[in-house]
Amino acid sequence: MPAALRFDQLYVISDIHLGGAPGTQIFGSGPALAWLAGTHLRTLDAGQQLALVINGDFVDFLAEPGATHFDPHHAVPKLERIALDDPEFAPVFKALGDFVRTPNRHLVINLGNHDVELALPWVRRRLGEILLGSGKGSAEAARRLHFVLDGTGVLCEVGGRSVLCVHGNEVDRWNPVDFERVREIARDLQLGRPVPPWIPNAGARMVIDVMNEVKKDFPFVDLLKPETGAVGPVLQACGGPDLATLDQLTDLAVTIGARVGASLRKPRGMLGADEADAGAPTGAALALRALQPRPAPDREAIAARLLAAADEASARDVDPMALVAQLESEQLGKLGALWRWVKGEPSSEVLREALEKLDDDRSFALDELDDTARQLDEQVSPRIDFLVAGHTHLARARRRLYGSGVYFNSGTWARLIRIDPLVRQSPVAFRQLFEVLKNGDMKALDAAPGVVHKLNTVVEIRPEPGGVTGRLRRVVDGGAAGFQLEAVDRSGFTLAAGA
Repeated sequence: MPAALRFDQLYVISDIHLGGAPGTQIFGSGPALAWLAGTHLRTLDAGQQLALVINGDFVDFLAEPGATHFDPHHAVPKLERIALDDPEFAPVFKALGDFVRTPNRHLVINLGNHDVELALPWVRRRLGEILLGSGKGSAEAARRLHFVLDGTGVLCEVGGRSVLCVHGNEVDRWNPVDFERVREIARDLQLGRPVPPWIPNAGARMVIDVMNEVKKDFPFVDLLKPETGAVGPVLQACGGPDLATLDQLTDLAVTIGARVGASLRKPRGMLGADEADAGAPTGAALALRALQPRPAPDREAIAARLLAAADEASARDVDPMALVAQLESEQLGKLGALWRWVKGEPSSEVLREALEKLDDDRSFALDELDDTARQLDEQVSPRIDFLVAGHTHLARARRRLYGSGVYFNSGTWARLIRIDPLVRQSPVAFRQLFEVLKNGDMKALDAAPGVVHKLNTVVEIRPEPGGVTGRLRRVVDGGAAGFQLEAVDRSGFTLAAGA
């Protein structure tokens, strides 16, 4: 399929997550992003056709006060609050508007799973008005503002090489987007007909039904990576038995994760060919069952649960102490952490020991083959030269497994927390970190040395001597020298120029 869009240079960012009440906003790099779009890229190589792709999760409707799983009726006021009224976000929209109103600058907005409402015609139209304005050149700029909000991805060409940008939730069984249902809702609302119900995916349910309530007391939970290894243990340690419900959800999610989403209503992007196992409960039923609130057990209930498991193991001639060791080693933050909590150990020690396996975690390694990279690589044609995703918030730069192309993940512009192994291994240092996590809002987290990382990564694809080069860059604050766009080491790959 030939690319409809052709550019001389391409820059891709994703997972900006503009939204949320002050104190809980995970985006905190407004000046850096305003510099990138409104100054650097706007004036770079003025005679060339240069595009900036926002590859999903541009705004975050799920983070807004009073958020619901999908809100077609109030999405425009929420967008206006984010874009026009919030002092943290308004400069970003102004910079993006300045960018797209500049000749030869193209802005491409792809859909993610936190900004699904942008696919609604009236929300998309209002976003266009905000970005383009009504002044001189707005009509011409409208031809350089491209919306890709139907799940097809952004297919373009740079230097004769193909580039495909997809958000990455297309292969995430917790976060697929039902584009056909979005279209039906938009159609029926505009026609004044009864509207089919929105069936939220399991990821949206987790955010709205569980995480948003937790973030009122622990706003840092959105920042932790890797999610599967860190979020559950931290919440358990901070909240004790009051957050055991989330722990139970995580337990169940591990068991049914491969099925959740596989049998949800189709079409589901790249998951559309998946079917439920014969005779198994539907994915929707499993997801709903997983997310039902459950009363939090007290210490006695937790202890009884562990003792019952030990009795059962003893009946099978298994050493109960071996069982406890196994529980501690199998899944971080589950029964092992609960066992230490039952014994009355300090919460910081419960968490520190539960996170032991993160010492060897490779989530932040640029060349790591994570599930998103592997599945996209398998399902996207090997003829695509540069495959670019987001969604995971973890930057990647590696050769594709299939074909001769390159896979990038553009990472995120949201804050990230990574627990340094040296800090985790020190009871004193970890206790200090724990107190910051437990009691700090975003400003306090930013002020704590070495806790929050703002990586602000960008995928750059442009012709250079020898071919077309793709590399990761990041925006850094150079102090008196101002912001700079620097290359990330060992992230560059050059493909011979295409025909």
